[in-house]
Amino acid sequence: MTKDNSNLATADQAAPQDLISALLAESQELTAIERFAKLHDDGDVPAQAKHYRDLIPLTQPAAGQQYAFEVDLDACSGCKACVSACHHLNGLETGETWRSVGMLHGQNGLPIIQHVTTACHHCVDPGCLKGCPTNAYEKDPVTGIVRHLDDQCFGCQYCTMACPYEVPQYSHAKGIVRKCDMCHGRLAAGEAPACVQACPNGAIRISIVDTLETVERTTQGVFLPATPPAELTNPTTIYRGQHKLPVDLQAGDSDTAKPQHAHLPLVIMLVLTQLSVGGLAVGAIARWLGAGTAAEAAIVSAVVIGLLGLNAATLHLGRPHLAFRAILGWRHSWLSREALVFGVYAPLALTVIAFTLVPLVAGWLPGFVNSLLAAVLQPALRPILEVTAALVGAAGVYCSIRLYQFTGRKFWLGLRTLGKFAGTAVVTGLALLLATMTIFKTPGVSAVASLLLPAMIVKLAYELTLFRHTRVSNKVLWLSGQLMQQELRTLAIIRFAIGAIGGIVLPILVMVSPSGSVLSAMFAAAAFVCVTVGELFERALFFSAVVPLKMPGGIKP
Repeated sequence: MTKDNSNLATADQAAPQDLISALLAESQELTAIERFAKLHDDGDVPAQAKHYRDLIPLTQPAAGQQYAFEVDLDACSGCKACVSACHHLNGLETGETWRSVGMLHGQNGLPIIQHVTTACHHCVDPGCLKGCPTNAYEKDPVTGIVRHLDDQCFGCQYCTMACPYEVPQYSHAKGIVRKCDMCHGRLAAGEAPACVQACPNGAIRISIVDTLETVERTTQGVFLPATPPAELTNPTTIYRGQHKLPVDLQAGDSDTAKPQHAHLPLVIMLVLTQLSVGGLAVGAIARWLGAGTAAEAAIVSAVVIGLLGLNAATLHLGRPHLAFRAILGWRHSWLSREALVFGVYAPLALTVIAFTLVPLVAGWLPGFVNSLLAAVLQPALRPILEVTAALVGAAGVYCSIRLYQFTGRKFWLGLRTLGKFAGTAVVTGLALLLATMTIFKTPGVSAVASLLLPAMIVKLAYELTLFRHTRVSNKVLWLSGQLMQQELRTLAIIRFAIGAIGGIVLPILVMVSPSGSVLSAMFAAAAFVCVTVGELFERALFFSAVVPLKMPGGIKP
């Protein structure tokens, strides 16, 4: 009886194996995992990469070609095996993903649901590379793979904004950005990348594409529905399927948006540098018109505040001790240009205030130092230096504007950044001058207040135009408006309330208060504080309410 049971058990174990072998033999088209199983069943177990030899190129790209991901949309089931494999092989942190799976949905006679796996597109004209101020990215001249150079990165995170596909991921533990490199080490050894090898349906492969054909295709907007404009970076990933996807498909998360990181150090840096430029410019004009000590105080205050803002920017870096690398990418990065221009502005502005501060400390300086400074700080040079410093500072503000316009995010395009940044320089500069002129009882206070009042009205009115957009007219800006009315509601209310108080109510009170009174000075000082704080809140919304460009995500609960 025991013997019979043993034979039955052996037969039961053999039967499934025979059945699997029979089914595999009958199959004409096998998936990657089925081929893998067959090799083991046949006892032929070569090196692991050989199991996926047909999913990677056998040769390197020729001139004018490069490697690219190719995705079979019909084979992608959305199982996320590729995501898990990528995460574990590369030792990523919790919440850090180099590959993701999203969804497209819509209708073309019948309902359509399409899973989409995506990683770095190793673009022909990568935004991460062009935006990086430290040259921490390189595009391999042979393979075309876009790699991140960890040792060169100082963690500014700008590439996370410059990439329209949210590919670079910031590592808080390491203080740098990291991204998919197509497992270039494995490819070089003839092995498949983790995501390619892990997909049970063989939906992902590495192909060789012609770069000129890629540029031509993506410039015409041919890529994938519900994705950022392909002409921004010319992505190389190829999405294939038996049926052409309708262009009006929607991303699974297209109706939702979440507040973005506020980047507090950048908020402080942007507002204070713009205040500095505006304060120096209006202070210099007021000095030319005879405002005297009040104008001098405005200029000195503006320069000191600007220096504080520039130092605050280093707090945003994951590796602040490498801040000196910020200018390395000046040929292509607006962030490098911003750092370079403000680096010139700072000593120019300090030279301008030297005309005011040196006479105050002349009694404590040695005679030969006084003589040297008197020879250098010629009064006739001061207007030239003031104009030069103001123009260089304005160029720095322009670089800041272009820095965010470059990302292609709708909330930051065109006048939405230009109007806010230039407007901040104007209203904060006027508010600073109003405060110093009132404190020093300088004639012309009402004139400055009458300039600040309409400037703030125009700026607030322009910011409020965001709420005129509807879901139909401009869905992305409508989503930004929804964020400001919901999750960011408190922040938005404070911004508009304190902005109106500082730029509208208090200037009116200054104008109606007795000239030279303590009450007038208190109103003016409060106006400057409120205007500045209001602009800080505005800039926090600038970062928090933006809807980033990205690949399709999944449907949110």
